[in-house]
Amino acid sequence: MNEDKLKYFVKMNQEIKHELRRLEKRSRDISAFRGLAFVLSLACTAFAVSDKLYFLIAPGILFFAVFIWLVKVHADCFEAIELNESREQVTERYILRFRDKWREFSDSGEEFLTSGDTVAQDIDLLGRGSLYQMINVCHTARGRKLLADRLKAPYVGEAELEQRTKAIAELSDKREFAVEFEAAGERLAKKKAKVNEDEFEKRLKSGDGAKLPAWAQAARFLLPLCFLTSVVLSICGVVSYAAILVVFFVLLSFSWLTAGVSDDILAPVRSISSGAQSYLAMLSWLEEQDFESALMRAYKERVIEPGGISEGFKRLSAIAQAFNVSFNPVVHQLLSGTVLWDYQLATAASKWRETYGEKCGGIFDLIAETEELLSFAVVSMVRDTGIFEMKKDSDIAFCCEEMVHPLIAPEQAVANSVGLSGGITIITGSNMSGKTTFLRTVAVNLVLAYLGAPVTAKRITASRMKIFTSMRIRDDVLHGISTFYAEILRIKQMAEAKKEGIPMLCLIDEIFKGTNSADRIVGAQSAIRKLAGKDCITVVSTHDFELCTLTAADGTPAVNKHFEEHYENDELKFDYKIKEGRCTTTNARAILKMAGLAD
Repeated sequence: MNEDKLKYFVKMNQEIKHELRRLEKRSRDISAFRGLAFVLSLACTAFAVSDKLYFLIAPGILFFAVFIWLVKVHADCFEAIELNESREQVTERYILRFRDKWREFSDSGEEFLTSGDTVAQDIDLLGRGSLYQMINVCHTARGRKLLADRLKAPYVGEAELEQRTKAIAELSDKREFAVEFEAAGERLAKKKAKVNEDEFEKRLKSGDGAKLPAWAQAARFLLPLCFLTSVVLSICGVVSYAAILVVFFVLLSFSWLTAGVSDDILAPVRSISSGAQSYLAMLSWLEEQDFESALMRAYKERVIEPGGISEGFKRLSAIAQAFNVSFNPVVHQLLSGTVLWDYQLATAASKWRETYGEKCGGIFDLIAETEELLSFAVVSMVRDTGIFEMKKDSDIAFCCEEMVHPLIAPEQAVANSVGLSGGITIITGSNMSGKTTFLRTVAVNLVLAYLGAPVTAKRITASRMKIFTSMRIRDDVLHGISTFYAEILRIKQMAEAKKEGIPMLCLIDEIFKGTNSADRIVGAQSAIRKLAGKDCITVVSTHDFELCTLTAADGTPAVNKHFEEHYENDELKFDYKIKEGRCTTTNARAILKMAGLAD
C-alpha cells in the first residue's frame, strides 16, 4: 500500500520537473522580447524628439505599452516558476518521508521546546528526529507554532476531537490539495523577510491613515490630467515637446516629496505584497475543494462568503501586483511621473480596506489551522494507519492491535499487540530488546489519537488519559540537580497529578537508574505504589527483577511483560515482540563481548 502512495508522489514530481523546464524556456523568450520592446520604445521617442519625426511618437507609445504588458507577463511566468519550484520541493519531501530521510528536513520545531516540555522531549514530539520534523507541512509562523502547541498539549474536547478526526481523515485522501496548499506556503516561507502578517492585521485594526486627504485626492486627478494635456497639446503643435518633460518632472518631484502620504495608506499592502499571490493560491485551493467534514466545510464557507476573504484577497492581490511594480525603479519612476502611480494605488488600497478589511483580518489563523490539520494528515499519506476508538466506560485501559512506531521506517518497524489496564505493568528485558521504543510507541500513538490524527496500528482502543513520562532524564548542573533527583521530580509530578483523580498514563523507563541498586529497588517500589490505582496505567521498564513481584496498595499484583533476545550462529538477535511474563534472560555480557570489552 505504501508503494502505491510513493508512486503517486514520484509521478507528480516528474510532471512538475517537466513543467519547470517549459516555464524556464518561456521566461527566457519573454525576457528577450521585453528588452526589445523597451529599446524600440526608446529609439522611437529619441528620433521623434531629436529629428522631429513626430510620426514615431505613436509607435513609441505602442512599444512602451507592449513593454509594460510583457513586464506583467514575465512576472506571471516568474510566479509560475517559483510555484513549481515549491511544488517540486514539497513532493520531494514526501518522497524522502517514504525513504526514511525526513530527518534531513531543516525544520525540527526545536525552537518551541522549553525545559518544561518533558513529554515532548521524552517521546520525540519536537526537536531533531521528532514527529514534528516528519509530519510538519506548516510554513507560516502561526501554523508552525500551532502545530507545536498541539503536540505539546494533545488534549481537546470530545466535540472538537470528532470534528478533527473527520477533517484529518478527509484531508488524508486529498494528496493533490495537500501538495498545492503546502507549495503556496513554501513560497511564503521563502519570502518571510518581506511578509509581515502581524503588521497587516495591526494596520487593518487601526483607523489611522486609511484615506488620502482632500488635497491629495485632487492632486491624484488633476496632475495626471495636466500630463495628458501636455502630450495632446504637444502633438497638436500648440506647445513644445519639452513641455511633456517639464510636466513629467513636476509629477515625479511631487510624488517624491509627498511619498509619506501614500506610504502610510499602502502599509498593509506593502506588508504582504510579496506573499499576496501565495495567500490567494491557498484560498483558491480551499475554495475549489468539495469537503464533507464539518470543520473543513466551515473553513471553506469563511473563504467563499460573498464579500468575504476570497473576494477580498483577489482584489488585494491585484493591488499588490500593481504595487510590486515599485520594485522596478525604471518602470516605477515612469508611472509616477505620468499618472502619480502611488497615489492611484493608495486610493485603491483605501477602498479595499473599507470594503474587505474587517473580514480579511482572520485569514492568517484560517491558513494556520488548515496547515496544522494537513500536517497530521501526512501520517496516513506516508504510513499504513488504522482505527482509533475512545473507550467510554470508567475503567481505563489501552489496547492495540499490530501497533508500530510512526517514526520507524515501515520495513524496519515491528508490530505489537498488547493490552494495558489500570494498575502496575512491569516490563523487563535485555538491553536493546525494545522496551523503551515500546513505551514511546504507545505514547506517540496516543498523542496522534487524542488530536484526531491517524494511528499507526490496525486498531487502538484507549481511554482518555493524561500522559506522563520519565525517560530522558538529564541532570541540571546550573541548578545543582542530579539525574536521580531530576527523576524524583518527574515522578513527584505524576504523584501530585494522581491526587486530582484524573485518568493517567505514566510511562517510566529504567526507573531510578541513577542510584545504587539497593536504594533503587526500595525507592522504585515506594514510588510505583504511589502511582498504582485503577485510574492510572503505570508502565515501568526495568532490569530489576525484584520489581516483578510488586503489588499495589490494595494487594493487586503487577502484570509482567517482557522482551527477549535469541542467538543465531553465536550472533545476538532481537524480535522486538512483547511477550507475557517476566524476562528470564540477560545479554549484557554478550554485548560487552561483541564490543571487545569482555572475554
